[in-house]
Amino acid sequence: MEEDLISTPAQLRELAGHIRDSGRFGFDTEFVSEDTFEPVLCLIQVATRERLAVIDPIVVGDLSPFWEVVLDPAIEVVMHAAGEDLRICHLRTGSLPARVYDVQVAAGLVGYSYPLSLVNLVSQSLRISLAGSETRTDWRRRPLSPAQLRYALDDVRYLLQIADDLDAELAAKGRAAWAEEEFAGLLRHVARRSDEDRWRRLPGLNSLNRRALEAARRLAAWREDEARHANRPLRHVLRDDLLVAIAKRLPASRRDLEALRDFNRPALLSKSQSILAVIEQARLTPEDMLPEFSQRFEDGPGASTVASLLSAALGQWCVRAEVATSLVATVGDLKHLIRWHLDGRPDDDRPSLMTGWRGELCGQMLLEVLEGRRTFRVVDPGSEFPVAVEPSPRGDAEGPGSEGRP
Repeated sequence: MEEDLISTPAQLRELAGHIRDSGRFGFDTEFVSEDTFEPVLCLIQVATRERLAVIDPIVVGDLSPFWEVVLDPAIEVVMHAAGEDLRICHLRTGSLPARVYDVQVAAGLVGYSYPLSLVNLVSQSLRISLAGSETRTDWRRRPLSPAQLRYALDDVRYLLQIADDLDAELAAKGRAAWAEEEFAGLLRHVARRSDEDRWRRLPGLNSLNRRALEAARRLAAWREDEARHANRPLRHVLRDDLLVAIAKRLPASRRDLEALRDFNRPALLSKSQSILAVIEQARLTPEDMLPEFSQRFEDGPGASTVASLLSAALGQWCVRAEVATSLVATVGDLKHLIRWHLDGRPDDDRPSLMTGWRGELCGQMLLEVLEGRRTFRVVDPGSEFPVAVEPSPRGDAEGPGSEGRP
């Protein structure tokens, strides 16, 4: 297969035309994010049926012909663990591809573990071993060695072949629609995280009152402006924990501010007056304009125990169904199901486990466990399936029979 290094605008335009003609391509990136506000895009790897190519963004410059191809709804973009690469796309273009196929997700839907690294997916599905000798490479440095280019291309070399194999398995199991639903959900998740207020994800906000929340919001905006201007990571301007500590304290003077532990760094001390000005703005914000508290749930004392039981039932169900349990639900998803059930199952708060392919796979079974209409029985402690999830003798359960098979 032809392997190219794309280092001129003309080569990029030619490659973009080839991808359009192919209608489908594998896509991955190499980026560095440790020292800058936004990730530095260092390489773009592309695979079609006929070609493998590495695009060098540092020397090519304008990447718009390539991004136009990525965003073309007529073209399918095949990826592995697509979240971070999609975020790069969103940062560069403000948009996301219309058609994404994530082989990591598809693999989880047919019985592989999730999340599974590309190295392990290639090994388990194709019986091919990939080298990992360049995992510590600084992709910003030039020139790139042949070994580095081969390593980078390995990230896309087998994507289309794996996607074809997984497509066949999904079709055989009747789960092609499940995959499409999950890919669409992945795109919504990336868009939502890009659009939502970043400050709401700061750790420790639940300890703040509304005035302190306003201070945290304003400090986060100030920090982002500082980081963008200096092209430095947010944490290099002001750590999350220190930001929240300042917001909680609402210092009124330099002495009060600088008394905080870890505020003795020269770079921070030089910003004391700016930070105090931000705090003063929070103090002056009218009460009716302060941020509302994020929704918090106080689960009952037995919620963790019940969630553990549901998790055991779900794990057994998914093993038999050949679906990765960790792709189906988190502990938070199970607790949401419990709250929803206890609240009378309101239509406006339907949990993910009762919708789409997850509801089809296991929603009814989990409700029957909650209602006591399904029980656990140890059938063979030494077998692959040591536990059966069976209808309770006290009531009929819908769905699979006494063997507990999905």
